[in-house]
Amino acid sequence: MRVLVIEDSDAKWKRVEEIISTSLPIAEIVRARDLFEGERAITTPGWDLLILDMSLDIRAGAGRAGAAHDYVGGLKILGKMYYDELEMPTIIITGFDSFPTVRTNGDGIMLGLEDVETEASRHLGDRLIGTVRHMSEGWEQRFEAMLASFRSAGA
Repeated sequence: MRVLVIEDSDAKWKRVEEIISTSLPIAEIVRARDLFEGERAITTPGWDLLILDMSLDIRAGAGRAGAAHDYVGGLKILGKMYYDELEMPTIIITGFDSFPTVRTNGDGIMLGLEDVETEASRHLGDRLIGTVRHMSEGWEQRFEAMLASFRSAGA
């Protein structure tokens, strides 16, 4: 079993990896650290599960001053998966409950977590296992339950 985790935060990655390793002990876990690596990694065949952060650095190390960050980078990855027919079972783990976006005309809108879930469901259908807000009360148990659901579905 191969699990791709697209996550830019080292601290969050460490805990997510521990939970996956415990819940899916036979899994090979691979991490993509940014939007660019994530878009490339999803095109590699053979992934059984995707764990996806929503707000991503565009390139690793982008936390430095002046570097780029995309608050809805995860949606861009989901869009690529949809259009390239690469859909796979997916769990979204995000640290935010709202996501600023900018349209091409420069106007911004704010997406809520519900909007992100709706868009993810539109791209993935029943392959969206669920969404969990990192560091919310009980998030680890909800994530473990989603992994158990994936495991029991015959993955």
